[in-house]
Amino acid sequence: MSQGFTPEFLEELKYRCDIVEIISQYVVLQKKGGRYFGCCPFHNEKTGSFCVNASEGFYYCFGCHAGGDVIKFVQEIESLSFFDAVKYLAGKVGLPLPEVKNDPNYAKKKERGEVLKAVMREAAAYYRSNLLDPEKGKKAREYLKDRGIYDETAKRYGLGLSTDGESVVRYLRYKGYALADLEDCGVIASKDYAHDAFANRIIVPIVNSMEEVVAFGGRIYQGETEVAKYKNSTNTQIFDKSRIIYGINYVKRDRKVGIRSESLILVEGYMDVIALGAAGIYGAVAGMGTALTEGQAREIRRLTDKVYVCYDGDGAGQKATVKNVDTLAAAGLDVMVVTLPEGRDPDETVRSEGKDGYLKYVEAALPLIEYKLKLVEEASDTRSLDGRAKYAKEAAKVLRTIEDKAQRAVYAAVVAKKSGLSEEQMEVLLTGTRKKDQDLTPPAQLSGTSTVAPKRTLDPKELRAARVTLAALVRKKEYANIDGVREEWFPLAEHAQIFEALKENENFSVGSIYSYAEPSEEIDKLVALELPEDSDRAKKLYDDCLLCLANGYLAAKIKELNQLYGTLTDPEQKRETVKNIAKLQRQLASRLPADKL
Repeated sequence: MSQGFTPEFLEELKYRCDIVEIISQYVVLQKKGGRYFGCCPFHNEKTGSFCVNASEGFYYCFGCHAGGDVIKFVQEIESLSFFDAVKYLAGKVGLPLPEVKNDPNYAKKKERGEVLKAVMREAAAYYRSNLLDPEKGKKAREYLKDRGIYDETAKRYGLGLSTDGESVVRYLRYKGYALADLEDCGVIASKDYAHDAFANRIIVPIVNSMEEVVAFGGRIYQGETEVAKYKNSTNTQIFDKSRIIYGINYVKRDRKVGIRSESLILVEGYMDVIALGAAGIYGAVAGMGTALTEGQAREIRRLTDKVYVCYDGDGAGQKATVKNVDTLAAAGLDVMVVTLPEGRDPDETVRSEGKDGYLKYVEAALPLIEYKLKLVEEASDTRSLDGRAKYAKEAAKVLRTIEDKAQRAVYAAVVAKKSGLSEEQMEVLLTGTRKKDQDLTPPAQLSGTSTVAPKRTLDPKELRAARVTLAALVRKKEYANIDGVREEWFPLAEHAQIFEALKENENFSVGSIYSYAEPSEEIDKLVALELPEDSDRAKKLYDDCLLCLANGYLAAKIKELNQLYGTLTDPEQKRETVKNIAKLQRQLASRLPADKL
């Protein structure tokens, strides 16, 4: 199963989805032979190297090596989770999700959700018309222009205006929606007091990654002093602030028209996003609160590998930065931290210093570890001995989070120099042991009789052989006999997993691979592998690869037994191990066809 869906369900979904038809909605494809080619939507190119194989149900780019099935394509192009991509495609082809069958209330929940989204669409359109009205929206438009937000930017972000507490309620009631509908989506706080929750505010629609309005933000603009500056929707059936990243939809929309930001800027609020957009800085997004969730971090990760965190330049902004950078790093993002002048936020900075002035702060951003060490240094008085000791101890805590040994060594040298410690003292601080205290006993001399095999060293030839073997088996080549192959020959767990699925499912195809194995670079290489068209050449290649796999397995087993022999003390066990080693060596030297071993 994959994320709750059975392989059978995913195969049925992909069978119903025409991968060429789906991808053609995003890429202009031309048929060449039995395949379709176009320019890759995942990187900039002039000559089309993006290939869609309709018969086997997968795509592959020979330029950037992006590849997968129709589900993965929708995930990548729409920046959706696996579940949401499956849900999106299932809706397109009318295939009920498994949860529909298991949840008797699912249909009602879905229908209710659609009603609430319709209410939000209508409300957003009404608010927008207010802002555009020559009289009603005049003062609000002037306020926005004073902040550098002109008509084009207001249109991009769908900004609107609530003129009073009753108008939107009357309008939505005229459209046929009940007060309960308005309450359930947060337009009014209570149906007993049917009053616009965002009365007399500039409205910012909160749009999800599927371009659906799910919430609103409201900003005062007339100089009020007795009310909160901002007011935001509370959680509803269609809005969970812990899952939404404001601005994701605009980034996706820009990419479809060729405006591609290789990295994103994460700011605190939606007005920061809008202000940066007004200055021509696209690719900014914001959370819906100070605490970023793992789900929000994954949402950002689906769009980029690198994120610049640019929160307000005050104490609260710094605390939010410290709180969220680890969440982003844990999601696999390369995190850079932007520091703004004390008391400034991105909105104020870009308005006062302009686009180039703001981008200078972005260019000066520090990598995550450097930023953390900077905070540690600022909190320590390194002019005193106690201060340097405190700095070294706190810095060591930061350094212990670095997995890459070379990177940690570089930072450790910097910390040692600033704190006045020697290399050995820094080593003790980091590991708790001195180098001379470390156990240098060779593994073969350690006591014990463990029979656990060491990790198999991966030879590039074996990896290539595994791909060729599996590619031939999956494509049902006449020279490829699955009975002559053993699971243990495959050097990677991913290969063995696909092989097992292939044995159990006679209808297995290349497009099925992504239903059984998690997407990875190795899986992409397997899917994209081209076999020789000449049958004699293809058969010889297959036989050679099968022999390479079998011999690689035998060599690894011999190495394992040799290591085991060094740990044994019982004479009988030693004799038996020697016999097994000799048998494997004879097999390895015979160079028999793999199915004879």
